Amino acid sequence: MNARITTTLMAALWTLAIGVGGINAYATEPTHDFTPYKIILEREPFGPMNGAAADAPPPGFSTRYTFVGTAQVAEDQPVLAIIVDKEGNRVYFKGEGDSLGSASVVKIERPDKAPAKLVLKQGLETATLLLEPKAGGAASPASPAPAGQSGQPGLPLPPVTIQPGTRRIPFHRG
Repeated sequence: MNARITTTLMAALWTLAIGVGGINAYATEPTHDFTPYKIILEREPFGPMNGAAADAPPPGFSTRYTFVGTAQVAEDQPVLAIIVDKEGNRVYFKGEGDSLGSASVVKIERPDKAPAKLVLKQGLETATLLLEPKAGGAASPASPAPAGQSGQPGLPLPPVTIQPGTRRIPFHRG
């Protein structure tokens, strides 16, 4: 019995010694000294530092999303907004009242003569995203392409011309 008490007492002392030594080792860790790097900051290798970056408010939640279009399955179905989440790299089809993570879709306005609008809300912050037509892009579905333009269904494709000196490489599966 006496050996058992001695062993237990020794184990407790070793545990206490290791614990106290570990705390002392952690507490005596030196703080980091950045004085050697002060010369780098004084020389401003990336140009002068402005306080504007620190004073600027953080970007709103809407910078994460891009409004790319509207869709509607049928005339009696609600209009859906096509939204791209840049951070999550996903595309969402959301209607009015649907949630988009912590944000929600408040209103979707279809384009009649003005650009389409999407209103999002997160907490107390509200953001309006506009769908602006791209310059030089494809024609809108409301205006048909001029007649006789190749690439339309029912019209032949233009002939493919092969430049002299160009050869085709055959492809074989196997």
